[in-house]
Amino acid sequence: MKVHEAATMVGVTPRTLRFYEEKKLVTPHKTNDNGYRSYSEDDIMRLRWIVSLRELGMSIAQIAETLPLIDQPERLIRKVDQARVRLHEELTSALDALRAFDETIAGWQHEGSPILEDAERAAARIRHNRALRTSWSDEWNYDGLALQYGYEAPLIALAGVIGQQQYQQAIRRTMEWLDPAAHETGLEVGAGGGNLTALLCATGAKMSAVEQSSEMLALLRERLPQVDARQGNLLSLPLTQLFDFVACSFTLQHLGTSAQLLALGEMDRSLKSGGRLVITGMMNDAYNHECTSSDLQARQEADAMRMAGLVPSMLPELIPWFQQRGYSIVTEQLGTHVSILYAAKP
Repeated sequence: MKVHEAATMVGVTPRTLRFYEEKKLVTPHKTNDNGYRSYSEDDIMRLRWIVSLRELGMSIAQIAETLPLIDQPERLIRKVDQARVRLHEELTSALDALRAFDETIAGWQHEGSPILEDAERAAARIRHNRALRTSWSDEWNYDGLALQYGYEAPLIALAGVIGQQQYQQAIRRTMEWLDPAAHETGLEVGAGGGNLTALLCATGAKMSAVEQSSEMLALLRERLPQVDARQGNLLSLPLTQLFDFVACSFTLQHLGTSAQLLALGEMDRSLKSGGRLVITGMMNDAYNHECTSSDLQARQEADAMRMAGLVPSMLPELIPWFQQRGYSIVTEQLGTHVSILYAAKP
């Protein structure tokens, strides 16, 4: 099949086909006598993949990494999952910019003239949020932990901080605070292999879940195929629908303090009016929280948190954030460093 025929069949221009050839995404056969390119049925199938993935928002580099996986369904799905994460991060940044535009223009209209400092403050906030979203990395290697320990990976990551009994107690209390009804929709962020998600599903709630680790996500999907499980992270949740409740269990401490507040905004965005949010994890009720020398276990737990790179959430920052947005707040302390924060949205 000649270039023009192939281009017409897949719905692009001949120039686009040549571009794909230059990028080595497709390599049609060239005849010896005149050097014309001839596209085989396999080439057309490959082009259909390329065109479709481009329309879905994947970059040329991402497509080049994806094409060799066409005959490997599981790996292909993971690669496309990762592309969706990046696309949603771009969407989140674009929405940030739109909100900043709206606020800046509203301020200018109120003042009666454009003020440079307003635009500079908005731009600085956008840069700050973008940097937070792009700088986070999985320092704990949850992919490796999932492959080695399976569903116990989250507990392994907390080794020395809390034990299995306290972890299970915290998970159960999280579910009790959420108290889901069978008709409700719920979202767990940082769901891991689905330890909490499974309990919530058992109540009859229709669950969605977000997990950043590909391997943990694979465990979750295998364990709970009825759950809408997506790859993503707390700073850019890859969902647009609203939920009756949102759960965040032993996840927030993997973020720095500024990023934690950004994550709260994402969870708030995903929660219906009148919905409820429960955050369980490492929390301190004061800044520079220090354990007394007589409390050896608590000191050891604090040392383990620092060594593990975990950042306890500061309740003096979390609670005002919710109160400023009209939430009703209740907290419950489960241990020296583990607490639950229940927040009901107005």
